[in-house]
Amino acid sequence: MKEITLYGAGGHCFAIVELIKSLQHYNPIQVLDDNPVRKEILGVSVYKTNTKLISQHIAISIGDNPNRKKIAQKYNKHHFPTLVHSSVVQYPSIQIGRGTHVLPGAVLDASVSVGEFCIVNNNATVSHNAIVNDYCHIAINAVISGGVSIGTGSLIGAGSIILPEIKIGKWAIVGAGAVVTKNVPDYAVVYGNPAKVIRYNK
Repeated sequence: MKEITLYGAGGHCFAIVELIKSLQHYNPIQVLDDNPVRKEILGVSVYKTNTKLISQHIAISIGDNPNRKKIAQKYNKHHFPTLVHSSVVQYPSIQIGRGTHVLPGAVLDASVSVGEFCIVNNNATVSHNAIVNDYCHIAINAVISGGVSIGTGSLIGAGSIILPEIKIGKWAIVGAGAVVTKNVPDYAVVYGNPAKVIRYNK
């Protein structure tokens, strides 16, 4: 069993520790965090980030997309395993990039492509021929319909629905429960049913 370090000691870390333990391929030996408020998470000790990194394998346990990108670039020479829970429905034609985490109950349909350092959270559905680019977070119970394209770094909120063939721009935010019926521009923040642009986040 290979040793692995987790980076980020917030709430999302609990889910990733459990995911790693359930797969039984890696042994989580430490959690690093810039400002740790806990001494341990599910039996794994938490240290400040100036502590020596003692494994070549890293799992980024941060839900925030821009911060996940910063850590991935900082430790680019390390190994970031792709972690997929055993309950996930995944077809042979899908592609999943390195460092991506797929949590329990998710569904990845035929010919889906998920990029690097993404999170596909509990019970999210990514339907056939959808493309999820790098550093995206698909939150709990979100539904990505067939042929949808999600731009780099975008957040698709809990329980939201993206209708077929929609294009979500890069670093966009789709609010929880939104129903997206039209393309979403880069950096746009959209909410509602139907979803409307509320502001831009750049």
